[in-house]
Amino acid sequence: MKLRTILGHERAVERLRRAVAEHHVPSAFLFLGPEGVGKRALADALAARLLCAAPDEDDACGACPQCTRVLGGTHPDVHIVARDEDRRDIRIEQVRELTRWLTLQPLMATRKVAIIDGAHELNEHGQNALLRTLEEPPPGCHIVLLAPAASLLLPTVRSRCQLLRLDRLAPATVARVLVARGLPAERAQLVAELAEGSPGRALLLDGDEAVQTRARVLDALLHLGSRSAAEISEVAQDLARGPLDLALTISLAFYRDALELALAPDSTPPRTADGSPAVRMPATARLRQLEAVCDTIDALGQNANRVLALETMLLVLRNIERGGADREDRRSWTSRP
Repeated sequence: MKLRTILGHERAVERLRRAVAEHHVPSAFLFLGPEGVGKRALADALAARLLCAAPDEDDACGACPQCTRVLGGTHPDVHIVARDEDRRDIRIEQVRELTRWLTLQPLMATRKVAIIDGAHELNEHGQNALLRTLEEPPPGCHIVLLAPAASLLLPTVRSRCQLLRLDRLAPATVARVLVARGLPAERAQLVAELAEGSPGRALLLDGDEAVQTRARVLDALLHLGSRSAAEISEVAQDLARGPLDLALTISLAFYRDALELALAPDSTPPRTADGSPAVRMPATARLRQLEAVCDTIDALGQNANRVLALETMLLVLRNIERGGADREDRRSWTSRP
């Protein structure tokens, strides 16, 4: 992994390359940006550059033993901290282990790099345990924290890090990232339109289950106006059994593109519809449909019943499609399973 291979974040890459070239690399970075936008890839590329034995024009060579070990995830002077799959946060023991590791001498390189992937998943005790190390880092050590937003970390933590923001990428750039990873151009473009500017999300959307989910969601949304309440109930139950976050992401992308179509009547229907034209409707109606999807996401975040929330959302969307009132009784969305 090289800094120059990071697509879509040229300003961030140039800032890092300049810091390395001028020997002014901070002891602590905080990379901010949406999930899957490329924070971890950039952190890995920075680690490779800092440890590289034969740097090439302010970038890693990609061929020396240091680079190959960083790429393979086996470098003894790189330490990754991440939440265990069966936990909701990063354990404080992981932070204590990291601080002990940082005090040891490097084994292969002249420096050490620690990456905390999901720093926002540190609880308050974990962040406070890390604070002393951020205040007085051992010589030759660099810590890179990754988080969606600075507000998710304690002010005392983020004030001791140099912030680097990574924005969402344009669909065309996401498609370039996917093509670089081996996806066919046409499929990459289709998935990129749904990815909300996140290459990581796009890769998740490209799996077999994701492809099937996308097909089911788009079929449901394109034919809502002709479906009965019983059919909508069956669709809701089917979608609730699958990856619900993905289904809602696809729904958001569909109505966002439909809104763009409503605002630009001369444009072609969105690619999100897999080639089938979406029904043209006023922009105000599309906005109400987007609101219905967002309300459902909020309700599910408050532990609403999955099937009931989806069924209510689909009924609201159908009513708007038919030109009826969209103010269904949404109090049921907060019902618990």
